[in-house]
Amino acid sequence: MSKTKSTTIQVTGSAQRSALASPLRLEILGLFTNPEPMAIADMARMMGRTAGSLYHHVGLLEKAGLLTRTGTRPKGKRHEALFRPTASRIEFDASAGTDEVIGQVVKALSSGFRMAERDLEAALVSGNCRTDGPSRNLFATRMHMRASPKLLAGVNKHLKAIEDLLLAESGRDPKPSPDDEHLSLTLALLPIKGRGRTDNKEGQ
Repeated sequence: MSKTKSTTIQVTGSAQRSALASPLRLEILGLFTNPEPMAIADMARMMGRTAGSLYHHVGLLEKAGLLTRTGTRPKGKRHEALFRPTASRIEFDASAGTDEVIGQVVKALSSGFRMAERDLEAALVSGNCRTDGPSRNLFATRMHMRASPKLLAGVNKHLKAIEDLLLAESGRDPKPSPDDEHLSLTLALLPIKGRGRTDNKEGQ
């Protein structure tokens, strides 16, 4: 299979934001770690669910333009649809700034962080964690900082490098290796209002 070009979809509509406000639907999108399309039966098997429990959610993702049908394959006496994400990267546009848009964006991103919480618990329970070295697969941190324009530019440069690395990998030919691991990465860089006062008087 040829490589898939990395693309980005701008989430601007209410239907798309609502579709992404579900941890289960985010999990469905997260199943596509290589360019191969999947049937709902494939998704269900990977998630440990029944196919019937996913039809509604896949339908919402398709209707919102986040999943698309790429063909069918034989299954018994019928054919089943194959799906793949419409883009390898999803980007939110909250420029409208209304209470409704902000609420939907927060809800969608909160779903992602709830998934990270579940992934962390599952990783700790499994005991299959490596916390140091080049093969580290568990790392979590939360840091507050005062960032100068230069520091912020450096942080964003490294975040972009990580994103580019992962997007390039998502478009390669699917040739799994026994050494491959399924991992999740959740990042948030956020401005914090009212923290780190800069108006300290001299001598205080």
